[in-house]
Amino acid sequence: MTQDVFYIEIAKARDTLVYKFTRSATGMFDYEGDVTADFFSDGNPKDAGRSYSDSKTMQRVDSSLYFSPSWYTYLHRDFAAEISVYIPQNIKDLDANQYSFLVHIGAILLAIHERDTLLVAELLHRRASVFAEFMPLMMHILKPVAAEALFAWVYGSFNGVGKFLQVYASETPIKSGETDTAAILFAAAKDSLKPEPAKESPEQMFVRFFKQEIPFDFTIGLVGANNHPWVDSLDELERICSRASAHDFSFDRSNVGFKRQDLFENLKTNVQVESYNPHDPNAIGVSIDNPISMLKGFPGKSKAGYIRATGAAILRKARPDKFGYEASLRRVGGNPSWVENAIIVQIKM
Repeated sequence: MTQDVFYIEIAKARDTLVYKFTRSATGMFDYEGDVTADFFSDGNPKDAGRSYSDSKTMQRVDSSLYFSPSWYTYLHRDFAAEISVYIPQNIKDLDANQYSFLVHIGAILLAIHERDTLLVAELLHRRASVFAEFMPLMMHILKPVAAEALFAWVYGSFNGVGKFLQVYASETPIKSGETDTAAILFAAAKDSLKPEPAKESPEQMFVRFFKQEIPFDFTIGLVGANNHPWVDSLDELERICSRASAHDFSFDRSNVGFKRQDLFENLKTNVQVESYNPHDPNAIGVSIDNPISMLKGFPGKSKAGYIRATGAAILRKARPDKFGYEASLRRVGGNPSWVENAIIVQIKM
């Protein structure tokens, strides 16, 4: 039986990713995964027969703008991507739900590829109703990052630990139509987390998970950013860049944006334990190179905030002998006090 084939193209500055979906004659969607190697070699197009972007057989539409790099004060350049959806010409019976899924899934695939696990959760939350009708497919797509995404969503921000406790205790299988972000991520993460609600709390489950002698790589937001000096340096940097951009524009040059991006990507991030903290012996503080100090030629870090106490306690109990974490700045929103537009760091351990 013939299948309809769909491609999601994510064209980044450094390379291009291609993902494939199929639809059976009975209307069932399936995810064929990353097929970039079928069309590109070392980032360059290769002869692979009929191209996925052949205009004679495929039509192109833009991905949904529910995720846009323009929202952020800083976003790593790997996220500055153009996401396209390729749909067969003369497609029959592509209903609104299927079309909506195709134009929204690309951003999640990009976030998974770049290991921005918190962004995966945020995007899922923003369009949960779109993905709810494709739950088996989403379980497969989210599985590689679901555990870390759930940790960052529940214990690294303020998205309702209490509600997750109900999901955790119920042991109810995920159903089509589910829209709760934590419930979806928990269902996708069960093979990794191996939950035992009768024997341990959710916090104990994550402690056990992070105790494993395997590498972990996840993103998490900071709390208390507005109480620390690093945010103030951003305001001054934006004023400097605005003046410089206006000057550049008048002389038909546009290099300020590139220099600003390079400055952010070269800021060093320090994430380390503060067991001496009088308010919380499990505290994990975060400091980042001060961009204004960097411009002056005197590099130095400023306190940017903390890992939320609930998440920090889990990490400390899982790895009590670890005092410093490899980390980098991944994105900064327009207002760091917002949950989804915060200072986001990537941690490896």
